[in-house]
Amino acid sequence: MREGGPRAWQGVLVAILLVARTAPAREAATPTAGEWLDSIRVSAELQEFLDRTIDGLLARDARLRAAKVRVALLDLAHGDPPRLAHYHGDAPIYPASVVKFVYLMAAYRWQELDRLRIEGDFDRELSEMIRQSSNQATRRVFARLTDTEPGPELSPGAYRDFRERRLAVKHWLASLGIQDLHCVNPTYDGNGDLFGRDAQFIRDASVAGGLGGSPPNRQAMTATGTAKLLALLATDRALTPADSAVVRRRMRRDPAEQHHLAARIAGGAARVGGLEVYAKSGTWGPIYADAGIVRHMESGRQMVIVVFTEGSPAYRGDFIADLTERSAERLLVR
Repeated sequence: MREGGPRAWQGVLVAILLVARTAPAREAATPTAGEWLDSIRVSAELQEFLDRTIDGLLARDARLRAAKVRVALLDLAHGDPPRLAHYHGDAPIYPASVVKFVYLMAAYRWQELDRLRIEGDFDRELSEMIRQSSNQATRRVFARLTDTEPGPELSPGAYRDFRERRLAVKHWLASLGIQDLHCVNPTYDGNGDLFGRDAQFIRDASVAGGLGGSPPNRQAMTATGTAKLLALLATDRALTPADSAVVRRRMRRDPAEQHHLAARIAGGAARVGGLEVYAKSGTWGPIYADAGIVRHMESGRQMVIVVFTEGSPAYRGDFIADLTERSAERLLVR
């Protein structure tokens, strides 16, 4: 039987060697999160669309013209490299509750690293942090992520250790290739819950990346950096595919269930139809913001949109929904 002769076995061995050589090469060719983010390119065509659309919305909304606007739009629908357009997207701003999705992602990454388990009270706190946007739940989540319980001010030596642990999420973001998200504090209700070592830390001007002002070490996020992290979530590059899917599910937004989302990303997507939204909004004082992934259910095409507005008096108009509607029509349904 010639099929079992020496020549046949030589062919089998050659095939095995080829597989052994090409498999690592194929794995090596898969870009890391940072490499993939570096491949993102500003698109002149998308930038022209974004500028024209924002100019049109500004022209008809005097309250919006009085506000600072930060926008990033990332096209994941038309292959690699991803296309980016932004409007002051590299300028840091206080993110309000938008930061909470970062802590949700970090919790699942910590679980992948066996640093914690998402179960029981902690699982409930994650839901309250995202669904109800509870600041108290966020404080407990952030304390678990960074091993930094609130308490009285610390001595210099103890504070140095506390200070380093408070940077845990920021260090993780940097490992992904994202340097412009200063996510180092929980969120506060303002009823005396910012005290002791938390106040000691937020006053620390030596911590690089804070928003500045008084106090100097406040949260700071850029629209572009936020969009990049959401793009990693959309494409399963920051977490395992299974955990990415769970995080997106926890961030699912539907204005039919949450009517206050009518003026946010989910409201704009609902006008178009056939879209799903995974997002986290933020409202605080002068800040009105939203950041999310918009997915066309039939085709699977995706985009990321991030909008921060800051105004005095505070802006509470339809800009986020209007921009989402026009962007989705342009990128996802045409």
